[in-house]
Amino acid sequence: MPYRILMEIAIFLLPWAVFGLYRLAIRDAEAEGRKAWPINALFGTGLALATLLWIFFIFAEDRGRDICRQPSSFDPVTRELVEGREYECERDVSAVGAPRARDPGGVPGGVPETP
Repeated sequence: MPYRILMEIAIFLLPWAVFGLYRLAIRDAEAEGRKAWPINALFGTGLALATLLWIFFIFAEDRGRDICRQPSSFDPVTRELVEGREYECERDVSAVGAPRARDPGGVPGGVPETP
């Protein structure tokens, strides 16, 4: 978790760092009378970095496709926070939405019961 937070902060600060380097390079270039860096190259570099980091996070995810996550929730009866959990997803999705019994008052499978 701390690794993920640090990575998110780094991704947020990366464009600001690149812009700061760009401003330093332009200031020196304009003082010497040279042409400043082209904006298109900086835009392309930022787009490439964002795409590469997006792909990295897809492959860095520690869960497989068959692992589902139930988010944390608040139990109003006990007034406690129920911690989220990871569980193996159902592989047979053909029964999702079908009633559990032939009883017309049955609760469909895959749909949470409401109090």
